[in-house]
Amino acid sequence: MTHRKIVSIDGGRAEYWRQRKLGFLLIHEAEWALSRLNRAPMYLHGGYDENGDVIAIENLRPYADMEDAIRAIEANETAVSILVAQRRTKIGDHEVKAVIRELKDRDRD
Repeated sequence: MTHRKIVSIDGGRAEYWRQRKLGFLLIHEAEWALSRLNRAPMYLHGGYDENGDVIAIENLRPYADMEDAIRAIEANETAVSILVAQRRTKIGDHEVKAVIRELKDRDRD
């Protein structure tokens, strides 16, 4: 037996709109993190070694920011429900596993 959470939509409540705004904001932040990731340099200049060769430092910050943004979406029920309604399982190439699970559960029923 499947247990579904019934979501009450009350467009007159300020809390409902606050949650929706936050959900869309988290999705937008993930899209922005994806944009920064796509534009970011792969390596940062870290100085020179004793032979005068460049010491390259891999730029991991944009990847970490993208992972943080996806985790924030997955932790927010409203953001997940928005993406489920859009049947959107990825932000760029980054999967949103909570959305995939929810869609699989719905398709199974």
